[in-house]
Amino acid sequence: MRNLALALPCLLAVACGGDFSNDDLEFQNALPQREDLAAKLPDSARAGQGLGTNVQRLSASQVLGGTSELALQAYQAGTRFNTSVDRLLSLLELVRDARPSTRETDRRIWGPFPAKDHPGQELRFVMERQDADFAYLLQFRPKGSGEDAWWTYLPGTFKADGGIRKGTGTLALDLKEARAHGLKTGDAMALDRLDIDYQTKALPTSVELLFTAAGAATPDTRYASRQTPEGLGEMAFRLPGVDFVPGNLTETLDIVARWTPDGRGVLVLNILAGDAKGAQYTECWDAGTRITFMQRNWDFLNPTEGNRSTCPDVSALDLVP
Repeated sequence: MRNLALALPCLLAVACGGDFSNDDLEFQNALPQREDLAAKLPDSARAGQGLGTNVQRLSASQVLGGTSELALQAYQAGTRFNTSVDRLLSLLELVRDARPSTRETDRRIWGPFPAKDHPGQELRFVMERQDADFAYLLQFRPKGSGEDAWWTYLPGTFKADGGIRKGTGTLALDLKEARAHGLKTGDAMALDRLDIDYQTKALPTSVELLFTAAGAATPDTRYASRQTPEGLGEMAFRLPGVDFVPGNLTETLDIVARWTPDGRGVLVLNILAGDAKGAQYTECWDAGTRITFMQRNWDFLNPTEGNRSTCPDVSALDLVP
């Protein structure tokens, strides 16, 4: 995936420059930018505090007043989320800064250009418009072959609603198709597909990443981000196959973490499958990522520790667009 992204600057260099019509800009504004889709992390996470490793077993890692390992892991999930989004959008941003090779009333084409890192291949980027709906494709084909030989590596859509880059959209990388046509996918060999769904038309804005593992029929890992203009952020993720509690089975975890700009947060973890199916754990932390409140639905003798009033108000994220 990274190799493909790095190849495009050379391919599009011949088309860079000004001379954009208002109609060209309408097509360009249908493409998402980093600030539209990136998860909003607190300053403490951006400064390097959110460097947790793998999800730890619950009983051993969470102590009132101690560092919240789950908070650090939520921040790390946000960082990985942004890395995935960043790589994908780097492909689109190169197109945004280039003049189309072909202009039609409701269609723009960039290319074809030789695929520098894939000898014998060439690529193009195609966008089509129907009223407020846009569809686009990054495509490859063997050099010199016909129109029917184009195959799609990156499909995307956007429906405009409410202003510049406001609306709903989708974006995907078809990694399985790329490998079937002989293209290398680098560090994404374990994935068949990455899908992004997003909406920027209403608050809180939201982005969802779905990862389909190699050989899987449907996505098995999910990351979602939401945020408000005031700086509240949310990461929700579903992780299968995690050895989270002692036992014979692995767990499927559903985690929702929310935080304020200064780093205070609240997290709810539900175990959907495994040895502890049905268990729920709630935790709050302060700006130093120290646990201030804990609640366990399975502990009847000591279900809570700490003070619930220390949990930050993140209710603005309860709104459903």
